[in-house]
Amino acid sequence: MLHVDRAPHSLLVLSLVLLPLISLLASCTDATSRASEGKAGASHAHGHATGHSHAELPSASPSPYPDRVVLNWSKDPASTLSVTWRTDPTVTGAQAQIAPARAEPSFYTKARTVSAQTTTIPAGKVDQANVAAKYHSVTFEGLEADSLYAYRVGDGTRWSEWIHAETAAAEPEPFSFIYLGDAQNNVRSHWSRLIRQAYSDASGVSFMLHAGDLVNNAHRNLEWGHWNEAGGFVQSMVPNVAVPGNHEYEGYEHWTARDTFTVEVTASSTEMTGTIMEPGGNPESLEATRREASPSSDVSPVGTWNYNVDNGEYVGTLTIEKGSPDYTATMVSESGTEIPLQNVSVDGTTLTGEFLMEVEKESEEKLSVHWRPQFTLPTNGPEGLKETVYYLDHQGMRIVALNTEAARNDDEVLAAQTEWLRSTLEDTRQDDEIRWIVATFHHPMFSSGEGRTNERLREEWRPIFDEYNVDLVMQGHDHTYARGQAENLTQGVSARSPEGGTVYVNSVSGAKMYEIKPDRWDDFENITMERGAENTQLYQVVRVERDTMKYRSYTATGTLYDAFDLVRRPGKPNEMIERDVANTPERTHENTLEYARP
Repeated sequence: MLHVDRAPHSLLVLSLVLLPLISLLASCTDATSRASEGKAGASHAHGHATGHSHAELPSASPSPYPDRVVLNWSKDPASTLSVTWRTDPTVTGAQAQIAPARAEPSFYTKARTVSAQTTTIPAGKVDQANVAAKYHSVTFEGLEADSLYAYRVGDGTRWSEWIHAETAAAEPEPFSFIYLGDAQNNVRSHWSRLIRQAYSDASGVSFMLHAGDLVNNAHRNLEWGHWNEAGGFVQSMVPNVAVPGNHEYEGYEHWTARDTFTVEVTASSTEMTGTIMEPGGNPESLEATRREASPSSDVSPVGTWNYNVDNGEYVGTLTIEKGSPDYTATMVSESGTEIPLQNVSVDGTTLTGEFLMEVEKESEEKLSVHWRPQFTLPTNGPEGLKETVYYLDHQGMRIVALNTEAARNDDEVLAAQTEWLRSTLEDTRQDDEIRWIVATFHHPMFSSGEGRTNERLREEWRPIFDEYNVDLVMQGHDHTYARGQAENLTQGVSARSPEGGTVYVNSVSGAKMYEIKPDRWDDFENITMERGAENTQLYQVVRVERDTMKYRSYTATGTLYDAFDLVRRPGKPNEMIERDVANTPERTHENTLEYARP
């Protein structure tokens, strides 16, 4: 099934008066061929054009009081805590206070004050940021390891509540964390129940890991308000480790223009095949059939054809007539909307024509204006990619975070990340304190969705994961659940190949659902999808111990869905132990409640 997603490669948004067929085509094209018309940019598909409306949240417009308080780590988790918050532009002198948490209410008398760094959101230049605001950031340093602190943020007069947060242990002590795939859509209404259920079940976790697409429209202030409200106080108490997805990238400006689409189809008896070519040169296939062959001895495209796109998901008729002297052609959707083709020409069995369509254009793709102001993440990545590519060491585990959206769109950026990845993993294997390696990024190595592939990423990064024996890779993007263990093909530094290789997981925590492609992972070498799920919101809790990593996946209702343990064995591959629940029937669109987009 062809899925409508604003991925880096979507180019077009359809005006509402046009064919459902074209709305599908308009949302699934390649960003590398963006057209420019009046501005440097291109057409792009966006969730804000879906017709869903949201009343403004009370928190959508900032006030002088702090809101959107988000806890992170930008440096050593054992000795620092980082926090960001938002106010309106009138606030000056932003600051934060921190004190060791004590049972007596006078704990605050031991607080120390740290001045904040402030960033202004450029709402006037970004047409979805909507409101001017300031984000403030503080990193508390010199903290005691494995200790509970209370902090608050404000400006010296207007303060948040006191909030508890813990530093990590200095040694490789056992800990747990929550892993979340795409939140993205219906975040306030649907993702909220999942994040709160996850915290209820695992409130003692050390951090939450977000594998991209936290929101649908990168710069939209309201959607970041939804994300912050859905997580609420949880995001101010539990550090957030996050990477951007394709939906965290978008142009700053949008405008509407008319573009020309070309149609070329070739008839063969009762079948016709062809393409609709978008303005940037991106073809989308069109198939059509008719009941009877051409009445003439020569095959002719004249007649009424039933077209379909996406295996019948979008259907309609294409009627071609021979006039005197010109041909005419009209496309009619299932709902009855007509679009006549212009400049129609027939050459033997082939027809060409074109039509005009209102499309939404977008300026050059940029990282969300909310990303760096709202998160305070490590800056140890390659130049230009800091806070989107980084590593973080936590109690004997190294988290390696990569930016797949930037890598897919620029070969030089891909090369820079690849070099950094190899160097970082090489350093990791020299550190005896690091016993586990977890990588996270948005676009999966092994896609579980039809028509999606990340071949370049797989070619560049999989051999490195194999060589350095990365234990677990956590991804999103495909809005399904898929889990499998690769056979590492390269003898790595710990000699754990060729079996017991990296475990790859794709997951989704939000409400937007896709189908698993029919061949699952059969078209990928040396890996099998061992567990999948459709139409299911999931969160994962991972327990990391000295020699065992216990992975558990739960539905939004707290029901265990998948479970396995990875056990380290000296000089041997990791042992994979699947727990009984992994053998229960998989959840699919056929055995769950019928999926309707919320």
